[in-house]
Parts: sequence; C-alpha cells; structure tokens
Amino acid sequence: MRSRLRFWKYPISIILLLLVIAAFTFVYLLSDTAAAPYQRVDPPENTVIEEPEPEDIPEEPDDEPEDIPEELEDEPEPVFEEVGYVIIEMEEEEINQGYLLLVNHNHTFAIPNDLDLVRIVDARTTQFRVQPESSRLLRSIIEPLDEMMDDFITATGIRSVAIISAYRNYETQRSILNRYIAQMGSREARRWAADPGHSEHHTGLAFDFGIIVGNTRSTFTGTGNTSWLRRNAHRYGFILRYQQNKTHITQTNHEPWHFRYVGLPHSAVLHQKNWCLEEYIDNIRGYTFEEPLEFEYEDVLYEIYFVEGTTVRIPIDADYDISGNNIDGFIVTIVRMDLDPDVVIDIEV
Repeated sequence: MRSRLRFWKYPISIILLLLVIAAFTFVYLLSDTAAAPYQRVDPPENTVIEEPEPEDIPEEPDDEPEDIPEELEDEPEPVFEEVGYVIIEMEEEEINQGYLLLVNHNHTFAIPNDLDLVRIVDARTTQFRVQPESSRLLRSIIEPLDEMMDDFITATGIRSVAIISAYRNYETQRSILNRYIAQMGSREARRWAADPGHSEHHTGLAFDFGIIVGNTRSTFTGTGNTSWLRRNAHRYGFILRYQQNKTHITQTNHEPWHFRYVGLPHSAVLHQKNWCLEEYIDNIRGYTFEEPLEFEYEDVLYEIYFVEGTTVRIPIDADYDISGNNIDGFIVTIVRMDLDPDVVIDIEV
C-alpha cells in the first residue's frame, strides 16, 4: 500500500504547479504591462511634458577652398578694351602757350623767357618791307607770313606795305600807352593801346602794317588793292584781329592794320563764321572729344574740340596740334583725313 501512495503524490504536485504558472501567464498577457510597448499611453490631463533638449549636432564643414597664392588674390583681372585714344598730360604753364592764346583787356599774357623770336628781315625770303629792321616775330610764323606777302605782291604789285610793329616787351608797351594817354586821355587811350601784359604784341604772333613810300609813312587802311590782305589772310593762318563790327566784344577800336596768327584751320573757321577771336574761344567750348567741330578746308577734314584742365585725349594714329587758350584749358586740332576732292561731303559748321 505504501508504495502506491508515493506514486500518485508527485504527479499531482507537478500538475498543480503547472496550472499555477499557466494562470499567472494568462493574467500577465491581459495586463497593461504586457500591452505597453505597442499601444499609445495618453497622459493625464494638465500634465506638462518637457521636451528633451536636442542634441548638439556638429555642422558639416564646408569643402576647404584651394590654396590661392597671395599675389593672385589681390591682382585684378586685366581688361582688354580698344579705347581708341591716348592720354596726354599737359603742364599748367602750357595753357599760356600756342597759337590760340586769347590776350585782351581781361586776360593777361606773361612773356616767357624762352619765347623763340627771330628778326623778320633775317628769316624772310620774300623782300617785303620791315621797319624798323629790328622787328621780331615767332620763328614758326615767318614761313606763312613770307608766303602771304609773296602772294600779295604777286597779285597786286604793291611793295609799299610794310610791317612797322611786331613783338613788344612790357617797357615798349608802357611807353606807347603813356604817349596815347598824354594825347587823348586814359580811357580813350586804352581803346587803342593795351596795358602792359594785355597786348597781343607780347606773344610774337601779332604785327601792324603800315604804308611806306620813300621816307613817308602813312596808315594802312586795308582798302583798295591792300584789301587783298584782309580778304585772303585766313588762307595763311592770319586774321584781322580788331574788326569794325566787333568793337563791343573786343573792347578795342577798329584797327585795319593789326593782324594776328592763329593757324589753319582756325583762321578759316573765323573767316567763314565772321567771328572775332573772343567769339571763337567762347564757341569752341561747346565742342568735345566725343562731339568735335568738324571742318573741311582744302580737301582736309579737321576736328576741333576744347579740353578744360590739363588731361587731353588724342585719337590714336592722328596728326594733332594742342594750343592753350591762355585762360583755363586747351584747344585740340585733329587732322582726321585727307578727302577725295571728287567726293562731296556736307559738313555743317
């Protein structure tokens, strides 16, 4: 009997244990603890949820630039541009040099030490008369003067026209003015003779004609056959400086004997426009490097423009001349092109 009881005792205990484990497992699976990893758990109302601080994520570094030598970093890229002109820097004193100097009651001329003067009788080739023989002019205007006088004598046969006054220094000009003042008073005298420093005769570009017959000298009136000089002077670069109808501008009485060199093509422009030198200097201010005055003379096209200050632009590969105006800048003359005489170009001046 004893042995049979032992047999049933252990199997029953094992069965009971297995039942307890099974029950516990069933309850656990039905509980929230088992469901938590898969379902959303809503917090109670009025609960403050603190979001965790975001982790500092290091920024991705930019690609490292290639090493550039310092001399290349600071050096600008070259600009290749065909500008079509060159720059000429003039000196301040050159404003008082050239053929287009305006010297009058308002603008003083300081006589330079290096004025290139020559005696007319020594430099001329045509035997026109000069009194006194010590009279001097700029060397550069002797050739056009010689050519003009040669053509005048050939055209008229007149040999009595003479140069009776040319370059004057300050002392000579003062002496002439004082003599006029003694004769006619200070105000009227200055309409015939300028103060020292204000006379065109200081430049070596101006001279006076007279008539000499034997030992007699008379006034040159520019009438009759001698009017040839007044009508043709512009062809040689000269102008009649003090015209009868321009006295209100020049503030100088009509002087038919006083001629002045300005050079071509300027003398031709003044002749065509009937301008005095004051008007020309004033009007040329309206023309620039970009929009010059175009003027055709004897199958040559000229461009003329004004430059205020000392920086002058000149077209590449062009013949040119630069003259100061004795005031504030320069007048540039460009020989643009030789024209075909068979081609007519209408140029407004």
